[in-house]
Amino acid sequence: MGVLLGSIFAALGGRHPQFSDQLTSYFQSVAQGTVPPVSFWSTVWDILCWPLLLVLLSFGPPGVVGVPCVLLIRCFLLSYACSSFVAMFGLSGLGWGALFFGVSAILVLPLTLYVAKWSFTNALRKCIPQESSAKLLPPWSALVCCGALFGLSYFLQGHLLPFLLPGLCQKLLSLLPLG
Repeated sequence: MGVLLGSIFAALGGRHPQFSDQLTSYFQSVAQGTVPPVSFWSTVWDILCWPLLLVLLSFGPPGVVGVPCVLLIRCFLLSYACSSFVAMFGLSGLGWGALFFGVSAILVLPLTLYVAKWSFTNALRKCIPQESSAKLLPPWSALVCCGALFGLSYFLQGHLLPFLLPGLCQKLLSLLPLG
């Protein structure tokens, strides 16, 4: 539902010339190598903020409503951002969306979805007394997989992407009709 709503809102918003000009100038500065350094804590927060919110909602009945709402908002924001790039830049917007939101979509979203499933189940167990007691932690194998996804996401978003960003921006800028 969030993905669909995000795409619809982006399509209705259409092209924003001033914002697309600001983004294009940002892409040009990145292509010239003037990328600000990525801080450790901002990258960690970017990856973990949604799963942490879901974990907080898992320990009580509000999670039964809160977890689906968090997923709706997260998917809306990701879809809106990617769809807005396509609305502003045409087909080359797909490349911009993949570049800036690819790690989040491919690695962090599955991590978030797994945590959401566990959180919703845990919150539901608090509401239904016949269910077994709530679990404080998911199984160890799931924690290891989530940790590996987190580590890979951090490496890609915090180290590899800033290294590759100038070259990728140069290639994508060549696809934009500058006028």
